[in-house]
Amino acid sequence: MSSTNKANALPEIQDLLSEQELFSSLDTHFGVFIGRLARNHSRTAAIAAALVSHSTAEGNICLDLAEYGGKPLKVNSRGKDLPFFTCPVLSDWAEQLMESGIVSQGAGNTPLVLAGESRLYLRRYWEYENSVIRFIRQRADTGFQKLDYARLNKDLNELFKPLPGNKTDWQQAAALAAIRHPFSVISGGPGTGKTSTVAKILALFIRQQGDGRQLRILLAAPTGKAAARLQQAIVETGLAQTGTEPLQTATLHRMLGHVPHSPYFRHNADNPLEADIVVVDEASMVDLPLMAKLMQAVSASTRLILLGDRHQLASVQPGSVLGDLCSPEIIAGFSAGFKSHLAELTGSSAFPGSNPDSTGSSSLQDSFVELVHSYRFSPESSIAGLSKAVKDGDGDRALAILLAPGDESVAWTNISGPADLEKALRDSPLPGHFRALQQTSDPGACFAFLNNSQILCGLRKGPYGADRINHLLGQLFARQTQNGSAYHYAGLPELEKTSLPVRPIMVTRNDYSLQLFNGDVGLIMADPEDRQTLRAFFKAEHGMLRNIRPSLLPGHESVFAMTVHKSQGSEFNRVVLILPDQDSPLLTRELIYTAITRAREKVEIWGRKEIFGVAVKRKIKRTSGLPEELRSTA
Repeated sequence: MSSTNKANALPEIQDLLSEQELFSSLDTHFGVFIGRLARNHSRTAAIAAALVSHSTAEGNICLDLAEYGGKPLKVNSRGKDLPFFTCPVLSDWAEQLMESGIVSQGAGNTPLVLAGESRLYLRRYWEYENSVIRFIRQRADTGFQKLDYARLNKDLNELFKPLPGNKTDWQQAAALAAIRHPFSVISGGPGTGKTSTVAKILALFIRQQGDGRQLRILLAAPTGKAAARLQQAIVETGLAQTGTEPLQTATLHRMLGHVPHSPYFRHNADNPLEADIVVVDEASMVDLPLMAKLMQAVSASTRLILLGDRHQLASVQPGSVLGDLCSPEIIAGFSAGFKSHLAELTGSSAFPGSNPDSTGSSSLQDSFVELVHSYRFSPESSIAGLSKAVKDGDGDRALAILLAPGDESVAWTNISGPADLEKALRDSPLPGHFRALQQTSDPGACFAFLNNSQILCGLRKGPYGADRINHLLGQLFARQTQNGSAYHYAGLPELEKTSLPVRPIMVTRNDYSLQLFNGDVGLIMADPEDRQTLRAFFKAEHGMLRNIRPSLLPGHESVFAMTVHKSQGSEFNRVVLILPDQDSPLLTRELIYTAITRAREKVEIWGRKEIFGVAVKRKIKRTSGLPEELRSTA
């Protein structure tokens, strides 16, 4: 193509991309940039690049070209006489991309990478995914260290009491998997005992330590709330003490040493974590880039144990790593060797054998265990039944459980419009709960109130979103004070501070100097020791409280209500889930399940039945190469 024709092609590519309904301005600009780099300014390369950009923004790791191959893209109706653009059939498209000079199969430094038959990646995400795959493959074998099996047999039977009726003890299987393998994943729903299991696993490791050296154990979670819950659960077991120093938890960013205002961490492949064992809870919240960086910072001599619930919401950022690792083909059974080892050590032969459809290695298969027995809820409980129905995608059964009379642990409230929502908020016991919060001057008691009940929203914006609910409840409580307009404290020093309502807040931006992180929940209220002074209170280690001047706080927002995404890593006695009156792609089975499983005692769902039913049927599907690559691990 001549230089004149190349120059003429660029506006054509710009118009072509800007007319597609799928693409944001970022997608369009990236597509034009790639089209400019490609040989002959390829339109098909530009379209592929824009699609990859769009796909990554949707949470996928890569683009499946087969989804679009041979199909037309929709254009916006802007009055222009432009034809639909039809993508090439898959085989032609892959060939054209490889000839464009901007795509390779991993070699060189091309901006896009084509893997498998149809997976197209931004190079950065291909490198992250391959980093995770290499880590798992390198640790897919047993024999990580010599074990004292006589001691292990004794300790397993001491820590894990026999279950009645020769039931399968999945916790015991998880413990053996973690002991035998340098990398293991323990998945399980609420109340299945993930943290108590990991406490027993750590106790097993400590008892195996025969040289007198104190084990270096690091515990982490994606958010401050989840890290605090992990530490509390571990401490309550009283099992995992490595010496005089109690185990400490941290957020993943703190543990890895995040360099502020950058994507980098102090701990990496060149400066790994100094630890014998690293445990990460709530792993479903960890996106692919962060998981890759975590694994890069784990040395060859360090064990990594991931805990989480594979059915929960995936991370906000691209990737669904835990769900990919726990694909049904991998976790459906154990190898014959692992079953034999379990039977020898535990006396139980009730564990399922290998999945005949699995093509992965047995040692990899034996590294992934799912806990299925709930110790919090009986199988007959309505909350357990509701969560299972949602997990199975059975909206009719879930609604039947919600509407069944006589069980107060689950409830349904029909909300047909915004006016109904405001009335329900006023009439519900929730305002009474928050009024009790307003009448409490002790920060510790206020935190106990916050842990008791929580409003969760499926969306952040809109008439049913968390922002709107926080505004409505803020107004309700502000009207009940002497200075009703003073709910938002900034710029109002002349007001009598003792009349201001207690304001629960959530930090939205990390502040390393104050050790406050995105997702941390606190309270702005009058200082009990000086009622004329406002302070922001946060929970510190060992249940202690620390207080900060509100003027020093990083970005934060009211949190009478929070989105379901923000609730991950938390538990409450009572949960109210508010769904919008119109469908949204964000309303999924995983979102509903995550909201329900935040509750210990009661779940209420407010919304429209048809919206609930559609949400339960919609399953998150994120495209990645992890399941395929792990299934083929030899």
